[in-house]
Amino acid sequence: MGIFTKEQNWKRKEYETWDEAFRGLSPIIRQQSVRVAAYTQVLFVQACKLKFGMNTKDGENRMRGQYSDLAYKCGMYHQLGKALVPPEYQILQRDFTGEERAVYRKYTTDGRLLVATLQERSAKAARKRKGELEELPTNNIPWLMIRESCEQHMERWDGSGYPEGRLGSDISPIAQIVGIAKELDRIAAETKSEEPFELAMEELILASGTKWSPELIEVLKEAREECQAIYNKYISYTRTLPKTIGLVDKRPSRMMGLKYRPMMCDDQGSIVMYEATPWFGGIIGEPESTEGMQDLQELFQRTNLTEDLSWYFLYEATDAVLRINNCNLKVDGIMLNMLPEFYGLETQLQKFNQLFIDQPIDKHAIMLTIPESVLLTSTKAQMEVIRRYTRNGIRLVLDGYHPDSIPSERLIEMGITAVRIDPELYMQQDTANAITKLIRQGFTVFGGRADNYDTLRWLFACGVRCTSGTMTGIEVNEDDMILDSLAREQV
Repeated sequence: MGIFTKEQNWKRKEYETWDEAFRGLSPIIRQQSVRVAAYTQVLFVQACKLKFGMNTKDGENRMRGQYSDLAYKCGMYHQLGKALVPPEYQILQRDFTGEERAVYRKYTTDGRLLVATLQERSAKAARKRKGELEELPTNNIPWLMIRESCEQHMERWDGSGYPEGRLGSDISPIAQIVGIAKELDRIAAETKSEEPFELAMEELILASGTKWSPELIEVLKEAREECQAIYNKYISYTRTLPKTIGLVDKRPSRMMGLKYRPMMCDDQGSIVMYEATPWFGGIIGEPESTEGMQDLQELFQRTNLTEDLSWYFLYEATDAVLRINNCNLKVDGIMLNMLPEFYGLETQLQKFNQLFIDQPIDKHAIMLTIPESVLLTSTKAQMEVIRRYTRNGIRLVLDGYHPDSIPSERLIEMGITAVRIDPELYMQQDTANAITKLIRQGFTVFGGRADNYDTLRWLFACGVRCTSGTMTGIEVNEDDMILDSLAREQV
């Protein structure tokens, strides 16, 4: 419904302080304002270095490094005028009528009047103003910069903006900076792309000389690295984590998928990999329950599903790696608990080659577990298939390894140089000695089922590279894995 016909209980407030007015904004607008403030500050500092906006007397007085904290406030409060309308009308909607759109745009001029009133009140003006907003003239530079940021941040270099359609250098330099900071955040936050920040930068640069001053675009280019850091810092709040091309169906209602558990490294306790484990749903009468691979092995063999399921999980795991790369996370990759029956199939190298074309990631970012029992029972032909995988760069981790069962020299001959010791052998001196020998031979040794601190300490003391288990974290879905990783890097 229209803004003038919708029945609502919201009542316009009379704000007494900056913080009170800021809390009157919807949560989404407050979060956006924090991000815009961060972008504004780094752009302002760079603008001062490049002498942007100093071609006028006002610009010379305002574009100074001493005002960098003020620039942050300009970005923080540039949308304060939206506190004067109901929350549902603080975000521009596509279905707004012309009348609603005009009312929405008033937040710029209303914002200037609001901050002017709050500034005057904070200075204990002789006459408190209530009811209609009123602005008194001032020569106070900080006051003017915040007012101009509120009113002019939607003006554009070519005159296509609002509320007045100002043109070129008639737009305040700080308002231009806040405007491009807001647009950078908007595009990066709304773009459904594998590289949202890069696409936002490209779009802004292409608009040089039209929407944005060419000199301002040079400021943006010079501050690219600092802006990228801000994007990385706040990415978990934008709701637009990088998404990859959907090569597998990952709807919430799907019948299978992967859960990810952190694999912790003993070096400062950092997360260096994730272990991915398949799950299967659709249990009759238990819609929330899931089953693991071992529960359904007989079914997979009987119905010839092993090949299709294996490639589903491989594509889902590589998709997760691509998202990890897109977020610039310091994570080496994924160890995928592969369906054991996969290694009984004929060689799948052609499909592996296609996989790394479809998802262009480093092959070494994916490691596949192969149970020791599979190796012990494989035929000569199956052993040759396994060798062909390792010769072509497919990384295999021998899982549940007993050093007495298969000599390490035989593993090297097969191209397997990563193992995970059977947890039944933990906490034994012979096992510690075996791990030491494997590491000296060039093997990477992983741990698993680290379900108490004693086991965790013992594994790290033996020299395992990293381990998983309840002590390293719970199993989560792909989105939570990305969010958790981002949160760890922001600490």
